[in-house]
Amino acid sequence: MIPLMMDLRGAKVVIAGGGAVGARKARYFAHEAHVVVLSRSFHPDFAEIAAETVECDLAEMHDDEIASLLTGSFLVITALERAEMNQRIGFLARRCGAHVNDAGGEGGDVIIPSVVRGDTYCIGISTHGRSPAVARHLRFCIEEHCGNIDGMVRLQEALREDLKQRVPDQRVRSRILNAVLDDPAMWDALSHGAEQAKEQALRKYL
Repeated sequence: MIPLMMDLRGAKVVIAGGGAVGARKARYFAHEAHVVVLSRSFHPDFAEIAAETVECDLAEMHDDEIASLLTGSFLVITALERAEMNQRIGFLARRCGAHVNDAGGEGGDVIIPSVVRGDTYCIGISTHGRSPAVARHLRFCIEEHCGNIDGMVRLQEALREDLKQRVPDQRVRSRILNAVLDDPAMWDALSHGAEQAKEQALRKYL
């Protein structure tokens, strides 16, 4: 598998299972995709999630009935308690041309990573299902120890534009940007805002 960032605006994501796991998956996708959740009952968290809920008993439905609910999906997530039902729905989803994520980690061609997100960046972390705990630990490490990532992204963006006007040599610009990134004083300067940090960087490195 390889990591990708995808624009899912308007895409249909179907989640089989309305429990706590299904709610967590729905929350992950609901800010961008059209999320449809299929279940006999729904966790209270769904009251705060922008997802379409369809009350049904998948175990009692024929394959064609289930397939009709999956048709047009980009991604189907199976989050039911019974592994055999997850496998059945995953098979039907593939037959409909959808990608599959099994929340139990038993199969599928899509892994949903642990995510660290800011205003200017998004980092996905995965252990390919081997240890979700390690993925969460790495996420916490980034959040706790990597400083003001949003501020540094904004600083780097502003510096790049300024340096294009002042420094003709791209290799020199690259060295300056990397020096700023490696400079603890520059990370500290971000507490005063990206613009002030940029002026300090220009004074220091030009």
